[in-house]
Amino acid sequence: MLILSFDTTNEYGGVGIYRDREGLAEIPNPGGTNYSISLFDMVDRLLAEARLQLGDIDLLAVANGPGSFTGIRVGLAAAQGWAKALGRPARGVSVLEAMVEAAAADSDIALPVLDARRGEFYLCPFRRTDAGGSESGGDLPDAGSSLRYSAAAEGMAMKPDQIGLCVRQLAGNGRSDDAPHSMCCITRDQDQAAQALRSALSGTLDWKVVPGILTSAIARLALRAHREGRPESPSGLDACYVRRSDAELHWME
Repeated sequence: MLILSFDTTNEYGGVGIYRDREGLAEIPNPGGTNYSISLFDMVDRLLAEARLQLGDIDLLAVANGPGSFTGIRVGLAAAQGWAKALGRPARGVSVLEAMVEAAAADSDIALPVLDARRGEFYLCPFRRTDAGGSESGGDLPDAGSSLRYSAAAEGMAMKPDQIGLCVRQLAGNGRSDDAPHSMCCITRDQDQAAQALRSALSGTLDWKVVPGILTSAIARLALRAHREGRPESPSGLDACYVRRSDAELHWME
């Protein structure tokens, strides 16, 4: 199955084409967040590099947030348009979930943290559920963990002091034997603000840094959902904003 994966949620996004779990070509965003122009140029270059046509694509995988509100809308609109024009399925994938997939974590709890600007950070706790088996292995450089994780809560936007409290609560909520949870915090390699939280949080936490471009992890998660028969129509693609936009917050001012 040929998968076109793209992330327009921030300036470190990009596009990639994968045959099942094998990477064929990948292009990082050259800079800026004007994806209304650059996305289509990147996809054209990507298809040419892979010697494919858009009609060859079997599955579209798009990052649906959190991140830039405009970037998210551009990505989802492109996925919907291509999916409807080609008659292909499309899957929306959370950036936070893609960070967990890329990190190959092996802790009880994986906590991706992403700079949300305005002194806040996006995060969502993921709890280990079961072993994913060989399906999570593969040929991609960051083939992901053999363990499965599922979101234990909705995505949140928090101040740094709130994150410290959240981490302590998550680590202290023990399993049936009341043992503390092991926890891994995950950041992207260009996200200096999120990485700076390390000194303020518990020194017992494990930390993992994943690449800024997450198209391979997004493709794997979309492929997994498709193979597991979790349908999602193009018109049903939904944004994962987590935080309301400034326009929504201040519309009555």
